[in-house]
Amino acid sequence: MLKPFSTIRTLTTREKGASFEHQARLFLERQGLTFLAANQHFKCGELDLIMQDGETIVFVEVRQRKNDHYGSAVESVDWRKQQKWLDAANMWLAKRDCSLEDTDCRFDLIAFGRTANDIQWLPNFLDD
Repeated sequence: MLKPFSTIRTLTTREKGASFEHQARLFLERQGLTFLAANQHFKCGELDLIMQDGETIVFVEVRQRKNDHYGSAVESVDWRKQQKWLDAANMWLAKRDCSLEDTDCRFDLIAFGRTANDIQWLPNFLDD
């Protein structure tokens, strides 16, 4: 007996990540932030989202974990990831003749659980 052909496919990891980044962007826009850029790649790392909150440039890391077996989305942002985040932000600012020292900026974390409705926003994540 032949099995029915299914045209439904699961999303790739990259597609899932893009979906959560889009949900994070929409969430932050509803909070009053303005979108500037997404997926900015540098040798030292990547910036998921760059937003603006008034005069403040906001570098946003988007994390998602479907379970906590290996730690939560928040716990996954270790010291090494934080350094890459800072380095990438410095590179992005340098392309605009700015730096972290002379620019009002902050680093926010958007952490998702299993679904896009399970969202946690942690402004000033790197200041803790």
